[in-house]
Amino acid sequence: MKILQCVSAICLSAISLAVAQIQPVIASADGQGNVDWSERFVIATGIGAPNPDLPPAVNRPGAIRAATMVALRNALETIKGIYLNSTTTVENFMTKSDVVTSSVSGFVKGFEIADRAVYECDKQGNCKVIQGAEFEGKGRVKYMSDGTVEVTVKVPLDGVDGLGQKLLPDLVGEKPSVSTWEGKAAKKSRVFTGLIIDCRGLKVKPCLSPKVLDEAGKEIYGSAYVSREWAVKYGMAGYSKDPQVAAKLERVGGNPGMIKALKASGDNSTDVVIADKDAAEVRSAADNLKFLSECRVVLLVD
Repeated sequence: MKILQCVSAICLSAISLAVAQIQPVIASADGQGNVDWSERFVIATGIGAPNPDLPPAVNRPGAIRAATMVALRNALETIKGIYLNSTTTVENFMTKSDVVTSSVSGFVKGFEIADRAVYECDKQGNCKVIQGAEFEGKGRVKYMSDGTVEVTVKVPLDGVDGLGQKLLPDLVGEKPSVSTWEGKAAKKSRVFTGLIIDCRGLKVKPCLSPKVLDEAGKEIYGSAYVSREWAVKYGMAGYSKDPQVAAKLERVGGNPGMIKALKASGDNSTDVVIADKDAAEVRSAADNLKFLSECRVVLLVD
């Protein structure tokens, strides 16, 4: 049996509902932020109260502005807690560079949530959508019965408007720096369109720049194997809790392979170690560098 298994059978099976991989990060006393690694958004909420000294006509806009400022502040604190790689958080990375600090802080503070859903809520907390679709776009606004406003922002991790654009260029080159596997040409074998690594039960933690290692600690996948364009656009790796959902992700294409990880690695437990036999399969898979350079890797986590 091939160690790198095709998961087409999973692809053809019934799709279960996606279960987001949520990393909770307490942002501040004003609210809580989370990172949804499945949908790849930072989600944070803020509450704003109307100013009793202002006319009623400007109370609601003022409360929205106040709630938005709190939500974005919470988003920034949440972002600081994200693991950048196996040894560093975003906050650690920011403290080492004024340029990165200004870039990340400016990105969050200038984040616009014009594309948002709007809710009206009664005294019992029941809310209905009065504008837009339910929690679509970059956020939502809830008008509460007591006059306060709750604003939730969704800050993308990927894409030209995402956090990765501010952080990954410092980690990833314009083009993959690794073009061959230890000087050996790839063997002619089955072509896989992506790679799913089953890390369930290993307490692997999501991060922006994970690595895949063999048993000797040699890198199989990481920043040296990806193009900056693809890393910024899609992130270096996707995360999922469900193999059926993972197999249907556009990221891994129509014929992904799947292997089982051995253990987590690194101070933050964000890197994964795979068996040498599996590493050899990945190295020898035809066109392996193409799906690696295009970040077509998904990690299954708890």
